[in-house]
Amino acid sequence: MIDERSYGIIPLQCQGGEWRVLLIQHHAGHWSFPKGHLEQGELPLQAAERELLEETGLAVQSLLSVESFSEKYKFSRKGALVRKTAEYFPALVTGVVLIQSSEIKNSQWLPLEKASELITFQEGKEISRRVIEFIKHLA
Repeated sequence: MIDERSYGIIPLQCQGGEWRVLLIQHHAGHWSFPKGHLEQGELPLQAAERELLEETGLAVQSLLSVESFSEKYKFSRKGALVRKTAEYFPALVTGVVLIQSSEIKNSQWLPLEKASELITFQEGKEISRRVIEFIKHLA
């Protein structure tokens, strides 16, 4: 079994009192938060911020928590079982979305409460619900 880790940002904006989140669609079809792997010498948050910028053109304006939301799942890649852990940092983001077309098929801003309807996998749906609870406690 191969152990793999990735890091991402849950890109949030608050407009008119409504929290919105950006989801990305991978070429394989599934919707999720932007994420990627560590490069040599990077810390998890640095990797998450770099991946956000590369995949969406957005930058972190302010981190909402140094605590991450994590998901764990297994899948098969070329006959090998992969055990994946992805950690996401919630953050207010700034910039204009410019998706990295080599990796990302589409993106969509939507109300945070609607995110779980579009996110493909159950683990991501659960993270979106946890982020809603987290945001409620910020006020």
